[in-house]
Amino acid sequence: MIYLVYGEQYPLVKKRAQRIIKSVLNDEIDDFSYVRMNGKEDLVQDIVYECNLIPLGGKKVVRIDEPYFLTSIKEKVSIDKEQDFKTLSDYILNDNSEEVCLLFVCETGSLNKKSEVYKAIEKNGQIIFEEGLSIDSLRLTGVKYFEKKGSNISSEALELLLERVGDDVSKFILEADKLSLYSKDITPDDVFKMVPLPLEQNAFNICENLINNKISHAIKIYRDLITLKEEPVRLLYLFASQFRFYCQVAYLYKIEKKSQENIATSLKVHPYRVKLACRILVNISYDKLINVMDYLFDLDAKIKNMEIDPYIGLELFLVNFNEI
Repeated sequence: MIYLVYGEQYPLVKKRAQRIIKSVLNDEIDDFSYVRMNGKEDLVQDIVYECNLIPLGGKKVVRIDEPYFLTSIKEKVSIDKEQDFKTLSDYILNDNSEEVCLLFVCETGSLNKKSEVYKAIEKNGQIIFEEGLSIDSLRLTGVKYFEKKGSNISSEALELLLERVGDDVSKFILEADKLSLYSKDITPDDVFKMVPLPLEQNAFNICENLINNKISHAIKIYRDLITLKEEPVRLLYLFASQFRFYCQVAYLYKIEKKSQENIATSLKVHPYRVKLACRILVNISYDKLINVMDYLFDLDAKIKNMEIDPYIGLELFLVNFNEI
């Protein structure tokens, strides 16, 4: 039995892997029946050897975490030159054992389908893609998760939590566990206190405050992020991305006179994001947006050439925004 389980949301991938293990072993798990190996640390030859060690009078699961050779992510792995992938693919192609289950677990949604090992699994195994939960699904399961933790969460607090974690199941579980320890009756105030805004949302808030001439607010958010050890260069790229989007919307909306629906279609973004941008862009001209992009481009070049400290450069951008 050969299985490959993969997906972006590791808690869901992990849960599916556990169901497979349980179905094979029927809760009779011990050091002989369940062997856990790592694709980045164990040679595939050793994996095959382990699979050939059939347990007496029972079944066996050999689980492989981080099988880098199945993903499309390029990374250097110290044991790569010693790997004999043909040995593994031959084992998979010729496997007809009912006693041994070889289970690959990938925390990614992107696989290398040209890999000889992947092709072997595709031919003589089962490949399972574990889809992430939608916001609506997470909303329903989220309430049950809090109940299991012995906590209640108000609908307003749950919505605020989902705004901050999105559809990331791992983040949801992490923050839900933290909130459950903090309070047994979770309110929006609790979420405000305990769950940080994602970096992208903070970057958006800074850009919005700049355009609305709330410079001091923007600087405060920036300094709070720096205190939390956020890299200014990363923030610079997020600012550039946000202002590039504003430039695109401003050109289509103010100059081309396109409708918000047409803009959303052209830019392939959610209509609400365009609606929000149009509301903000009332306070800034297209020409000024171009000036901002030019400034950020020059600042990026100066930082790369070590002509200016990134922390100082980005703060000067915020302070001098109205003069740009």
